[in-house]
Amino acid sequence: MFRVYLIILVLQLGFTFQGCALLERLDGSSKEEIEKLKMSKDEMWNKMEKLKIENVNLQKQISVLIKENQGIRDEKENEMASIKDQNRVLNEEIKKLKEENQAIRDQNQALAKKIDTLQLKHKTFSSKSYDIGKDIRRIKIKVLSGDGNLNSAKYMAKRLTNMGYKIKRIDHAPKPDFLQNTVFFAPEFQYEAKRLVDRLGGGTIVKPLHWYSIFDLIIVTGKNP
Repeated sequence: MFRVYLIILVLQLGFTFQGCALLERLDGSSKEEIEKLKMSKDEMWNKMEKLKIENVNLQKQISVLIKENQGIRDEKENEMASIKDQNRVLNEEIKKLKEENQAIRDQNQALAKKIDTLQLKHKTFSSKSYDIGKDIRRIKIKVLSGDGNLNSAKYMAKRLTNMGYKIKRIDHAPKPDFLQNTVFFAPEFQYEAKRLVDRLGGGTIVKPLHWYSIFDLIIVTGKNP
């Protein structure tokens, strides 16, 4: 039996060697060439492994760059949003300043109109005052002492003279019991009487004349002028 197995093994080895020789004869490759082919396959495999590793590294680098780029984008977006907010605040402040400036301009225009009106009134008043100054000299005025002391009437006459009035007469009142300075006026001289009261001030009062008189205004001094 052993011999039989040995013979079969020898035959198989022979067929194998013959098959290899047959393959060598078919593609024209020698053993050296086959060995070189095996080596080139290993090198290609190693290169492919290196390329895979490099590809993985590149993908990692790309991921890092993508994250950095996204961070830069986010930062820029935040800066743009902050700038937009600042611009919005600035625009609101500019709007408020414009409104305040417009209000100030309106106030200045209103003040200018008031000043013009006051200046016009002043000019009118000055011209009227000059006319009144000429007119008051034509008013017939009598000054009476209503407190029993003629000096009070003289003092009043002096005051009126300094105001531009002409005093026609100084005398005692029929009754020395006047408490306040009193201006009596004829019917046509009510305006002049009130104006004189305003100029005298104090507790001076005004009353109409109920009796006939050649004087337009009669001023009676009182005890409490």
